[in-house]
Amino acid sequence: MARRTIIIIAAAMAAAAASAQLSTPPVISSDMVLQQGREVPIWGKAAPGERVTVSFGGQKARAKAAADSTWSVTLKPMEATATPRTLTIKGRRETLEYTNVVVGEVWVAAGQSNMQYPMRRGKAFVAPARGVDSAQVELRQPANPMIRVYVSARRGQRPWAVAGPESLPEVSAVGYYFARSLQRNLGVPVGIVTAALGGTKIETWTPRQAYERSAAFAGELERNGRIGGVGPGQWYGKFVAPLAPLAVRGFIWYQGESNCGAGDRSYAEKFGVLTQWWREAFRAPDAPFYYVLLAPHVYSDRMHRHNNGPVTAEALPLFREQQKRGGELAGNSEYVCITDLVDDLHDIHPSYKWTVGDRLARVALAKTYGRPSAEWSGPRFKGARADGSKLVVTFSHSADSLRASDGKRIGWFEVAGDDGIFHPAVADITGDSTVVTYSTDVAHPRYVRFGWHETARPNLENSAGLPAVPFGAMRADD
Repeated sequence: MARRTIIIIAAAMAAAAASAQLSTPPVISSDMVLQQGREVPIWGKAAPGERVTVSFGGQKARAKAAADSTWSVTLKPMEATATPRTLTIKGRRETLEYTNVVVGEVWVAAGQSNMQYPMRRGKAFVAPARGVDSAQVELRQPANPMIRVYVSARRGQRPWAVAGPESLPEVSAVGYYFARSLQRNLGVPVGIVTAALGGTKIETWTPRQAYERSAAFAGELERNGRIGGVGPGQWYGKFVAPLAPLAVRGFIWYQGESNCGAGDRSYAEKFGVLTQWWREAFRAPDAPFYYVLLAPHVYSDRMHRHNNGPVTAEALPLFREQQKRGGELAGNSEYVCITDLVDDLHDIHPSYKWTVGDRLARVALAKTYGRPSAEWSGPRFKGARADGSKLVVTFSHSADSLRASDGKRIGWFEVAGDDGIFHPAVADITGDSTVVTYSTDVAHPRYVRFGWHETARPNLENSAGLPAVPFGAMRADD
C-alpha cells in the first residue's frame, strides 16, 4: 500500500509539472525597473522541457525549463533609459508581456519598523513637531514615472507601480526619499523595493544556512537551534527570498532596535553574515550596504524579550559601536547619524524620515556613484592629543567648519584620566576641525568620549548641518 501511494503521488507531481503554466515571480512585472550596467536575471516556471524566450530592448535570451519546472535567463548589461519598453516572455503556447519597463537604478530598503514606517503615517507614528510633514505633502503630488515602487509585505508581494498617490501609502518613507534624491541627482529611473517589518531582529532576516556555515555561529545554532534566542530566517524567507536574484545596485538598512534592547553584543558579526548572504543571493558580491545608526531613545525604560541582562543608558551607545564594527566586517558599507532627528526620547519611531532617506542618498551619491560634491557625513572622531590639562580632539568630515547647531556651548563631551573614570567636560570649538575639551575633575586627561548616553542629542555639527557621530572611549596621544 505504501509503495502504491508513493507511485500515485509521484505521478500526480509529474502531471502537475507537465501542465505548469508559464510564469514569473511577482517581482518581475509591468512598471518595473531593470538595473543598468549589470547582468539582469529573468526567471520563472514552465512545463519541464518547455523552451522559453525572453525579449527586451533588442536582446533575446533562451532557456529550457528544468525537471522541476524552473527556468532562468540572463540579459546583458544595459544603459539606463526612461523610454518604456515591453518585456516579452514567450513559451510554447503562452506569451507574457510586461509593459512600461524602464532601465535605471534598483535598491532594496530593508529592516524593522523605522524602515517599514510608511509614507502614509499610521496611528502608531507621531507627526513631526518641527516644520511640515513632507510625506503628507508628497502623497498629494502627481505620479512620477521616473520612480517605481515595490513592496514585499507580510501579506504578500505588491507589484511594481509608478510612484504616486495610489502606490505610495505603504512604501517605506526612508526608501522613497532615498530613491527620490537619487533620481533627482542621477536623472535616471530609480526603483525602490520595501522589505521591512516592525519588531524584528537581525537573526530573522538571515537564513539558517548562513549561520550554519559561519564559524562564529555554527556552534550556537547546533547547540540551541537558535541564534541570540531567536529562530533564524523567518522573515528572510517571507520578504527577501522571493526577490532574489533580482538585479540590484545595493541595499539600505535601518534595523537594530530589537537587538539593542536585548543587549546584543554580537550584532557586528551578525551583520557581516547577513550582508554576505544577501550579496550572494542577489548575485551582487560588490553591492553596498548603507545603514542608519540608531537614534537616541530611552531603551532603559522599555521591556524587552530575550534580554541578556539589564538594559542601561549605555546600551544604545554600546550598540552603535557594534553597528559601526558591523560595517567594517561587511565591507563596502557606510552609516549615517540621526541624533538630531528626535522630538521625543520615549518614541522609538522618530519622524523626519525624508531627512534620513536624503542622508543615505548623500552617501550613495558619494560612495557608489562617485559624486562627492556635497559632504555626506557629520563630524567623526579622527584623533586626540594631550595638551596639559586639556585634550585637543580632531574631527574628519567637518566640511568647511564645526559649529553648534543651537548657538550654545558644545555638550556631551567627557574626559577621563588613567583611572578610566569619565567626568562631564567643557568643550570649545577652536578650529575648523578641532575641539578642546577639559574637566576640573581630571588633572591629566587621557581619554575622551562623546554622546555616550541613550538620551544624548549633541549640538556639535559641521557646516553642512550634519550631526557629529557619537564615539566611545578614545585614548589621546601624549
